[in-house]
Amino acid sequence: MQDWALSIALDNPADARPVPLKPEPLTAGQVRLRMERFALTANNITYATFGRAMRYWDFFPGADGRGRLPVWGIATVCESEHPEVPAGSRWYGYLPAASQWVMTPGDVSARGWTDVAEHRQPLPPVYNRYLPAEPQPLATEQARMVLQPLYITAFLLDQVVADPVQPWAGAQTLSTSASSKTAIAMAHCLAQRDDVTHIGLTSARNVAFVEGLGLYDRVVAYDALTDLDAGTPSVIVDFAGDASLNRQLHSHLTGGLQANIRVGGAHWMASAPPKDLPPPKPTFFFAPDHVLRLNKAWGRETFEARYGAAWQAFATWAVGAFSFEDQQGVDAVDATYQRLIKGDVSPHAAMTLVPAGE
Repeated sequence: MQDWALSIALDNPADARPVPLKPEPLTAGQVRLRMERFALTANNITYATFGRAMRYWDFFPGADGRGRLPVWGIATVCESEHPEVPAGSRWYGYLPAASQWVMTPGDVSARGWTDVAEHRQPLPPVYNRYLPAEPQPLATEQARMVLQPLYITAFLLDQVVADPVQPWAGAQTLSTSASSKTAIAMAHCLAQRDDVTHIGLTSARNVAFVEGLGLYDRVVAYDALTDLDAGTPSVIVDFAGDASLNRQLHSHLTGGLQANIRVGGAHWMASAPPKDLPPPKPTFFFAPDHVLRLNKAWGRETFEARYGAAWQAFATWAVGAFSFEDQQGVDAVDATYQRLIKGDVSPHAAMTLVPAGE
């Protein structure tokens, strides 16, 4: 299969398969990007799970009426009809899990460009921006692809969870799917604070891994949730999106639970909201809204400086926490996606894929 895209049913993330991709001729102002390498994590399963609700499927529409999975990675312009974005230039950003794609650069500067294709105009601008990708050591590029896209969510969650004006100010934080990389990144942020108690909730098989990170004040297995003090004020940060787990937590913590912030759908097969869930009602966390809010509150330069410093600290720490894996070819992409769907990936693994190759 020369050119391909991962095609996914709009309402069933498990129904996924590579399909041939016929290259479209370029028109004036367009470029063809050939994917060089991209990451696959549980974060991508969240994109597929909430593809309709959060419009993730709208970024890269498929000709077959199915979804194209958004990923973060690096691509090279292999063909250009745009005078300011030449063939051979290299870019980092939000891409489809495919071998190539056509985009329409606009607002081009030394700092990057925006895909101004008509269908992307109503979508969050943060996903439409492409940044220069000067060659870096492979490990540096892998960390950027795997961890930086989810780190912005973690950084923003840290600001919300620890915000002293929120109704849950002073409450302990309970993170579901504590072994997921976004949860770990948020735990790294919260660990820098002295005024937040953070408890990681995870499966029994991952308890040792999560404890070994040294980021959580306490780790509790899902089968021991009743060990949590029901009367202690708490806020849930829900990376799992598991209906049964949410019901258990809400029922056990009645009276002490202040809020449930839903972030992801790592447990995608059980992600349908439970009926008659004891209060409070979960609220969905949408990172782009908080980027805009903090940019307004702090100013763009301050936001970028704080975020940049926090990211560098986490990236340095992460080198010793994760094992970066690199695989090649469409079959490897398909197999890795299916492993993520089945939950058959070690939390220690950080995976990048090269679309071309055997």
